[in-house]
Amino acid sequence: MRLIFPICEVVRVAEYIGVRLSDELVIKKLYTVHYYEYSKKYSFPGEQHDFWEFVYADKGEVYAVADDTHHLLKQGSIIFHKPGEWHTVYANGTSAPNIAIVTFECTSDKMKFFENKILTVGQEQKRLISKIIAEYTNAFSTALNDPYTNRLSRRKGAPVCSEQLIKLYLCELLISFLRSSPETEQRAAFTINHTNSAVDMLVNYMKENITKSITLRELADYSGTNRTAIENIFRDSFSMGAVEYFLRLKIELAKKYLREDNYNVTQIAEILGYSGVHYFSRQFKRMSGMTPTQYSMSIKAMMREDIDEI
Repeated sequence: MRLIFPICEVVRVAEYIGVRLSDELVIKKLYTVHYYEYSKKYSFPGEQHDFWEFVYADKGEVYAVADDTHHLLKQGSIIFHKPGEWHTVYANGTSAPNIAIVTFECTSDKMKFFENKILTVGQEQKRLISKIIAEYTNAFSTALNDPYTNRLSRRKGAPVCSEQLIKLYLCELLISFLRSSPETEQRAAFTINHTNSAVDMLVNYMKENITKSITLRELADYSGTNRTAIENIFRDSFSMGAVEYFLRLKIELAKKYLREDNYNVTQIAEILGYSGVHYFSRQFKRMSGMTPTQYSMSIKAMMREDIDEI
């Protein structure tokens, strides 16, 4: 028997030359990441440093001062302070704002775009800021609300690549602003609104009925969909169920009322539709780690520290 072997062609291996990807924006150092829940009378003494800082008004309004110019940051606005610029923030005296502050080093020429700019934060950019804060808590143990932080402490056992993700999210945030234009912003807004129309509708319904109790069945009846679909929407968007999200909205509003100091704890519980102040206090502590009274005292203590610092 004669064996017949197939004829194999000799394939020439092509030589590939890789392209080294350029980095037009490089975040060299991270100095601080903060998220503050200010009282309506809060005022920071001011500071100056040789690296970049952005201040984002997440909720409410806050005044940002750059050198001698006072800017009113409305909810959803962000201001960038360039290296060497003296700056401070203070509340407007009537509402209690929530703000995010990130300080970092970047020497790229592209950063000139951000000098003397107040920008509007879109939905995707807001999510990037949220990701920076969330990943920061994974990577570092330094508290978000400590205004006197001057050095970050790495968290033991931090998830893999958590610091790298902070850098990537921050770069993506800056690039999104650099690429923005009226045309692209309009297209992006249409896509985001179309994709998130269901969750936006439900969140708006929650806010309109924040003083009531809402069930998952009620949300399903209102939206014309089933409870499972609603749960999936909220878990995909916020990593929590719809009812849990609604309760957190209540507690965030309760915190705002406590910082504004116009109502006592019992009145706030009644305004938000709780059956009793004790149940409200338990839920507040479960979600914030402290009772309403302890939270209020911590805000007042922070104000006294700032006055002493001045």
